[in-house]
Amino acid sequence: MTRTYGTKRIAILFIAFGMLFGVQAGAANLGQAKSAGWLCEQTDGYLRVARADAPADVKALANTINEQRRAEYQRIAAKNRVAVEQVAGLTAQRVIGDAPQFRCK
Repeated sequence: MTRTYGTKRIAILFIAFGMLFGVQAGAANLGQAKSAGWLCEQTDGYLRVARADAPADVKALANTINEQRRAEYQRIAAKNRVAVEQVAGLTAQRVIGDAPQFRCK
């Protein structure tokens, strides 16, 4: 398998992986938290609390989603024999590409 083919294969997996973001618990709350400016997407594939005044439940939501993402990144990385960071980075590109206004500054 060439590196290019592997990268394309991983990218295809992210289409399916994107569904995870839509059906996970608190998905509506995630959108609201991002729109309120409390959470943002980092380029490493994880959420960051963007404002100190974010409510405790928003901070807990970010932690829960980051844990879910980390587990999924690890699963995909192991399946494709690539680094977890590569999977997370590609996912970040996809998520930020779909909603650049939510990228952390």
